[in-house]
Amino acid sequence: MLVNPITQQPLALPLPQPNLITPGLKAITQLPQGLQAQVLTKLMNTAFAVPLAEEEFDFLAGRTIRIGLRDLNANWFVSLNEDNQLLVRLSGEEDASIEGDWLAFLKMATHYCDPDTLFFQRQLSISGDTELGLHVKNLLDSLEIDTLPKPLARSLTLSHHYLTKLAL
Repeated sequence: MLVNPITQQPLALPLPQPNLITPGLKAITQLPQGLQAQVLTKLMNTAFAVPLAEEEFDFLAGRTIRIGLRDLNANWFVSLNEDNQLLVRLSGEEDASIEGDWLAFLKMATHYCDPDTLFFQRQLSISGDTELGLHVKNLLDSLEIDTLPKPLARSLTLSHHYLTKLAL
């Protein structure tokens, strides 16, 4: 932690934005809605190809979880279609939601921080069908970075190193 050398008080610095993921997320949220949903659907199905093939998302059949990124003012409604593929929409009804700033989701995805700690510290929150929200949280927490597509795995690994160096 940086401190003021005169007062010895912690410096209130703006939180730096971790490297490779921030510009991509911001760019996605600026796309027209139809294109944004298509891009997110493709990215999620690519990123989660292994757990989808292993039917780990079957609990989502007929249900919708809203992923809310508060700081980016983005809401993604994720469900499972009849072809066992994730479908992302930008509006709709949700059975449950998980919300937080994108940095909290990054900390969970990179295993930088235990997800229960993020929920206890209110960096992430679940509402609606708590069981469904916890199932999604546990699935995301169980994913291994090395099973993800290489560009995403590399970005997450670099972001983890960034978080570690900054001790965020």
